[in-house]
Amino acid sequence: MKALKPGAMRAGASMAQGPLCRRCALAILVLFGGGVSRASAQPDDLAALFEPGTVFSVGALAGTGPRFQGARRASLWGLPYLSFRRADDVAEWWSPDDGLDADLIGQGPLRVGPVLDLRDGRSIRDTQHLPGLPVIPLSVGLGLFGELWFAEDTLRLRTEVTQGIRAHDGILIKLAGDAIGRFGRFTLSGGPRLVLADAASERLDFGVPESARGLRPYEPKGGLRSGGLGGALAYDWSERWQTLVYSRYDRLVFEAARSPIARRFGSVDQISVGVGAIYSFHRMP
Repeated sequence: MKALKPGAMRAGASMAQGPLCRRCALAILVLFGGGVSRASAQPDDLAALFEPGTVFSVGALAGTGPRFQGARRASLWGLPYLSFRRADDVAEWWSPDDGLDADLIGQGPLRVGPVLDLRDGRSIRDTQHLPGLPVIPLSVGLGLFGELWFAEDTLRLRTEVTQGIRAHDGILIKLAGDAIGRFGRFTLSGGPRLVLADAASERLDFGVPESARGLRPYEPKGGLRSGGLGGALAYDWSERWQTLVYSRYDRLVFEAARSPIARRFGSVDQISVGVGAIYSFHRMP
């Protein structure tokens, strides 16, 4: 059972913009104030926190990616990691771009429950060369996720549907497919990624108001935002230590790709990479 893991590296590994300290502060607030991830709602599961031998895993991930949606320039991102499981449970596979979630249905191959993701912002520094382009604060989206496993710990399909906490943030739908292979101490995983957005979300990230100077006004519609690939390679040095590398490529399409933000000042190719380390230990009696 997992609790409090970093996720929400959304289209183009979405944590990659703005000052690193601000991103980490928001991540810590959400992770430690927002509840548990992959924790069943059943009391006996939560009781594992206090059982002798419970395995806790702590770590961090850091990397680089686009400063904001559609940006060409990159900046750093960083997130903490925390999970726990019973001593007799097998360590659960996860993807670094999963959102924070909690299982309400977790029987057999199907898992369903609430999910939270962190959404990109756009700072004053990002818009200093684009007068009139609005600043977008970092935010979160709340919604539901669903996972379907076709083969245990081998092939997974996942969907996340979230609404931004502000009404004009809009809706994002993230689709992911992952094949997972274990080769000795190595675990290789990866697969396709799709992101869809409604009109409100597209306008927020890629719209251009009439007040912007030097750019033609642009009001995108909703639809498919991007398609790409994500993957990770983990290595278990021992029962206690694991390291991993992560990468993701997204190609903006349709309304997002036609935005002046991406065409004139950014890029339709969004690439993110990251590295992480996780340390596991047993709770003493």
